Amino acid sequence: MTALSRRRFLSAAGLAGAGIAAPSLLAACGDDTDAGKGSGKGEISLWIDITGDANQKYFDEKVIGAFHAANPDITVKTTYYKGQDLRQQVQTALQARSGPDIVRGPSATQTIAWSKARLLADLTPYAKQWGWNDKLTDWAVKAFTTDGKLYALPMRVDTMLLYFNKTLFTQKGWTQPKNRSDLEAFAADAMGQGIIPFGSSNTDWTAAGEWLMTLFWNNFAGGDAVYQALTGKTQFTDPVFVDTVSLLKSYFDKGWIGGGADKYFSVPAAEVGAGLGKGTVATIPQGEWYMSNIGAFFGKAGNNTNDWDWMAMPPLSSTAKADSYAIGIGGSFAINQASKNQDAAAAFLNWYYGDRTAALQRMADVPATYNIPITFKADEIPQKTDPRAARVLTEVDKAVSSGNYGYVTWTWWPPKSDVYVYEGLEQVLTGKITAAEYCKQLATTFTAEQQQGNLPQLMPRTSQ
Repeated sequence: MTALSRRRFLSAAGLAGAGIAAPSLLAACGDDTDAGKGSGKGEISLWIDITGDANQKYFDEKVIGAFHAANPDITVKTTYYKGQDLRQQVQTALQARSGPDIVRGPSATQTIAWSKARLLADLTPYAKQWGWNDKLTDWAVKAFTTDGKLYALPMRVDTMLLYFNKTLFTQKGWTQPKNRSDLEAFAADAMGQGIIPFGSSNTDWTAAGEWLMTLFWNNFAGGDAVYQALTGKTQFTDPVFVDTVSLLKSYFDKGWIGGGADKYFSVPAAEVGAGLGKGTVATIPQGEWYMSNIGAFFGKAGNNTNDWDWMAMPPLSSTAKADSYAIGIGGSFAINQASKNQDAAAAFLNWYYGDRTAALQRMADVPATYNIPITFKADEIPQKTDPRAARVLTEVDKAVSSGNYGYVTWTWWPPKSDVYVYEGLEQVLTGKITAAEYCKQLATTFTAEQQQGNLPQLMPRTSQ
């Protein structure tokens, strides 16, 4: 089953490339005179980026169909787009004070800009009415709260994993690396046997570099160092960040990642996945959303008898911790300020987030795609859930509860900085700039955006 095209909508590159205006430019569009609470009944519209017949069928039946059964007085009219098209359509519509009632939006930093431009409805009254703050995790709600008002709800908890060909590891006698020394010994051994240690490509998604930087910054510099930089207490020019970029480039130079920079820029992602399935690629660093795609490369679907699993990226320095996960949010649901039927749209959101049984069932049905940030106990996870998907839920929950987490760039970095994370990395990989020059430009861009106040409330460095 094809995963929701989460990164195709959330890329900050797309936000910039599609002409996403700054709050000051959008503010002129944002008067509230045409807003309407509505009757709480009737038709509401939702545009969403779900691709693939099977995935759309599931959403039609298990999400929209289930909502209609529970709320016969409200009809949700769903229009499907590809991620790039949806991003452009939503932005244009919001600026024109039109568009869908329910806004399938990007992550936190762009939502802040939209909320300041008064393009999104204030959800605070609905949150109080239905107790959303008690149903969703505190850190995820705060990420979409601006000036004390809630403007969106988080679609999914994101993290980064290291997927691996379990059968290949068994055949080669490899064990899961516990530290940098283990990881590099494995990589050298795999490379020596003609196996790419870490499959990666940005041909299908140009922002793929930020997945790598998320993994390396959080597992080399460590979550504490990243937090210090994001809060302005230190700078991204500090040696630990420069050293992280240098380490990543050295892995590319050895051919360990993607077979080298040339192949990273040219080999399709599907070919990389097929390589993982047949054992010419040993691991793939990817987000939890990849779990809905990976099955196509293994077993009967992949024309092999291999199996897969995932592991946490091991700590790459003494300052990073084991079993740490970079945490973030994959997209959002908001209500269009121009909607004439905001109450009905809010009723849909309340059903989507408030029905715990249905929410947990969606998590079980489509691995790692519908993982909304609700609190739950391990024994509440449906038994039919793929154990590998269930482990994502429990391990991330454990990391958040213990405070052992880092930060994904697409949630916590402001838009221009997030774009530079991967665009600048491309220049490093092609030798156009050094790691130090990259970090200097990132620090300059980040500081300017930080001064504009367009950063979400960060997950603190304490247990939740």
